Amino acid sequence: MIEYSNGAYNLNLLLRVSGSPLYKSIIPSLIGVVIYILIHLIWRESDPMDDLNHPYAVGVLVSSVSFLIIFRANYGYQRYWEACGAIHHFMSKWQDAVQHTGVFHMQCKHYDSIKPPNYFDHPDLNKLNLKRDRDRGDLHEDHDDWGEDVSRKDISKARRITMSINLVDDADKREFVSDIQKRQSISFDSSQLTGAAYDNPAVSTIDKNGEMTHLFGKPRLDGGWGTLFKDDPRLRKTATYYKIGDETEGFASTRGGRTPSLFLQELAHLASLCCAVALATLRNDIEGAESPLDTYHPGEPWPEADPTKLPRSQSDTNEYASRQGYIRGLQYWLGMDRTPEMRTKYNASRPLLVIGGVSENEIAFLQRAKGPSAKVTLAWNWLSEFIMREHLAGSLGNIGPPIVSRIIQFLSDGMIFYNHARKIMYIPFPFPHAQLSAFFVLVMVVAVPFMMDQYTNEVWLGAILTFLVIACLAGLHEVARELENPFRNVPNDLPLCTLQAMFNESLITMFAGYHPDHYWDADDFTKPPKKPEQPVVIDTNKGTNGIEMKVSNLSSWPASPPPQSTLETNQTISRMEEKINKQSAEIEELRHLVEKKLRNDENMVDDMISDLQKDVHTIEQTLSS
Repeated sequence: MIEYSNGAYNLNLLLRVSGSPLYKSIIPSLIGVVIYILIHLIWRESDPMDDLNHPYAVGVLVSSVSFLIIFRANYGYQRYWEACGAIHHFMSKWQDAVQHTGVFHMQCKHYDSIKPPNYFDHPDLNKLNLKRDRDRGDLHEDHDDWGEDVSRKDISKARRITMSINLVDDADKREFVSDIQKRQSISFDSSQLTGAAYDNPAVSTIDKNGEMTHLFGKPRLDGGWGTLFKDDPRLRKTATYYKIGDETEGFASTRGGRTPSLFLQELAHLASLCCAVALATLRNDIEGAESPLDTYHPGEPWPEADPTKLPRSQSDTNEYASRQGYIRGLQYWLGMDRTPEMRTKYNASRPLLVIGGVSENEIAFLQRAKGPSAKVTLAWNWLSEFIMREHLAGSLGNIGPPIVSRIIQFLSDGMIFYNHARKIMYIPFPFPHAQLSAFFVLVMVVAVPFMMDQYTNEVWLGAILTFLVIACLAGLHEVARELENPFRNVPNDLPLCTLQAMFNESLITMFAGYHPDHYWDADDFTKPPKKPEQPVVIDTNKGTNGIEMKVSNLSSWPASPPPQSTLETNQTISRMEEKINKQSAEIEELRHLVEKKLRNDENMVDDMISDLQKDVHTIEQTLSS
């Protein structure tokens, strides 16, 4: 895909040769100009009689051919956009299915210890009039401690940089933000609590009246993964996502942390493999041709959508990067870059990347599948079978069958849209119309000079108009040829490598864990904050015991703790009643068990006594006889 920007009057677009239909139309246009000059200077000089009684005859032909070419160009556009839509549809459907599977997996009982608290379990918090606003509006109020050297404009500028969803890698802007924060100690991210507020988040949510306003807790930038297992100080493993400030690391980082969940790793790999195989079969369906897959490394730069912008460092592996720009333009101009051999070399030099790479066994099975559709079906089968097997084993938690069926529906919908894209790739534009268009474009090279000879008297003006009319018709025909198969015609093909990388990065977000701001402790808001312990000073003085202990600042503390509020007292009583009722039920259950045990023991003793009496009676009868 050719990436471009709209400059002044789009003049910047005129210099691009590779992929341009304008430059391809130059050759037939120049031939038409030569024919026009021959007609005007040689034929007209030798036979001044007007052979055409009226130029409308040629005009009708030009109009008919224009309709024929525009019809093909219109359907070329339709095929191009339908292919774009089909790709995004099947990638979206598969992404939805996999993401839902990952979300369901996070609800299984294995993660009960790291799940954030639920609002359902703490309905009493609603009585405290708390808020969950992330932005507490610090910049919308006047603060005297900002100082005269920091203006509201500087604060707003620094906030725009720090609160951007894209990492701002401008060194000057980062230095500016750091300077503002150091001078005024201003935090631009209200969700990040520091200092005393980090130890007791409720402290930072108390307003001037001493009332709590916001429900916050300690943020978990590891998504909760760090609390799943105990830290190993020898291996220094703390969490899946470790260095939040390092832009080279992502949610799949293993540097300084544990690896992601094995289930999520396998799920991401199979989904990435399925999509990569689908895209590989769309751009290359030649039996026996190279169509390689490779390993995707999370966080690496996006693959270039425009193959002409590939770095020259890839000249040993990439067909486009190994050629100079003018060579690429000349080959495109002459139509020498559309051969199956050239297309195969280009596809082989740009492999589609898979999360976790591809094993030799997977490649062996894919090679055994005959035909593009069979290869995609095999990869799709692996993904579907894995999800269903893990669901039956319990990996998706207590999710109902109707909900799980939606996952299978999404996977099935993805295959439908893949086959829509496959239809455009495999079925070409109808041959009869393509042949007719190609023939009449050649006819226009001869017909347009005759028409311009009738309409113009000056040679230079007729030559220019001939060139422009033929360039327009031939250019439209080249546009139709470029767009009717968007998977093959480099560089006007769809950026499949870039789309695959974006698909992979979306899959990697499954490793993020839970929301970092969803961790809070209800006791921080339902109980009064703990007061610091009173310092004790030991003073050695001579006395009866030799040591006298004094407690400093006793007068600053009240003799007894302040009474609790009515709400806090009711909540405490309610919790105590719940505990008493629970313990009473347990005691009653134990009492029943003991009584049952005693009854069983009494019955057993009675049976034993009865058996002994029978034995004694039998012995007495034997002795008497």
